[in-house]
Amino acid sequence: MKSSILRQGHFFSLLLLSWTCCCCFFVAVHGSAPVAESPELLEETSSETFKFVHKTVIIPHDQKKHRGGEDAAATSDQLLVVADGVGGWANKGVNPGLYSRLLTKTIVEMFEKDKEKQSPLSLSEIVEQANQYAASQHLGSATCTAVRLTGPNTLQTLNIGDSGYSIHRRTSSGLNVVFASEPGQKQFNFPHQIGGKYGDVVAEVADHHTHSLQKGDILVVYSDGVSDNLHPQEYHECIDRYLTADGIVVSYSLVADCIARQAYVLGKDKQFDSPFAQGARLVGKRYMGGKHDDITVTVAQVARSSHNDSSSKSGGSPSSAPSNQPEDKDDPHYTESIFIYTGPVPSKEDLPSMEEVLHRKPVSAMGEEEL
Repeated sequence: MKSSILRQGHFFSLLLLSWTCCCCFFVAVHGSAPVAESPELLEETSSETFKFVHKTVIIPHDQKKHRGGEDAAATSDQLLVVADGVGGWANKGVNPGLYSRLLTKTIVEMFEKDKEKQSPLSLSEIVEQANQYAASQHLGSATCTAVRLTGPNTLQTLNIGDSGYSIHRRTSSGLNVVFASEPGQKQFNFPHQIGGKYGDVVAEVADHHTHSLQKGDILVVYSDGVSDNLHPQEYHECIDRYLTADGIVVSYSLVADCIARQAYVLGKDKQFDSPFAQGARLVGKRYMGGKHDDITVTVAQVARSSHNDSSSKSGGSPSSAPSNQPEDKDDPHYTESIFIYTGPVPSKEDLPSMEEVLHRKPVSAMGEEEL
């Protein structure tokens, strides 16, 4: 848990909160990818558009499962949002998950309503308006990462705080981390956060990036329950396990589940030299072990979709690009766009192999194979 001093409000003076951050993340795609090992780009035609194929897995902190944890995620075909709510509000009798969940939900809803306008809002404007609305309904604060898709080969991102995202690309030498976001912090373990009058101003603390993509690039969006326990290159074991020779992820939910389970186990290992422990040493603090926290992982690739495809909401799926790319609804692991653990978390070694999962029926939210 983090200890963070939030901004003053008219009935709270200096709140000292031990917290789990909330993060929202947008990706926008347009333009060309940089040339590296003869890059293959997706080309947009008048009859096609592009979308994310994606799945999200959330593992709440053991002591927070009864209320769904404090992380939140909301996704659509062109927008991925992950939020990690500030846990210290619970000490004031406030459920911080209510703010983070309404924040992410509102960001996606505003984006869907606004995207067809001639002059759409910027990412900062959408996040700020969603922040003010969520804060008017619930006390709370959060970090925020937002990712919006605008074309075949470019990502535009906004990041506030210490959740984040990474881009992974297969080359002749294997998987490489093309980019990994840096946490936005006031000081170690004290990230930027939003929460109406109790948080930072979006325009002042948001970190913006634009990224060129290549065909087959894999996006991972995560809360700090992941990044405090795993470096981005350590996701590759899980990605490789379910990646075909053609660069297609056969199950986005399995990759997300694998990363989430690994972070969960390491977060509870008292002897593990975690990224969080390494960061603590750099600023002269003593800490050993993983950092047990809420965990959220979204895994996505960009794919083609015809303009008449009506599945634009969360869980939408591509019609092609590449042509053998699986649709979300056909994912052989979890059929839900966002899967939240409510019970025990098995080891990642218990997950099926790629060969096994391709011959297996999808699993429902109740953990049973669908007929």
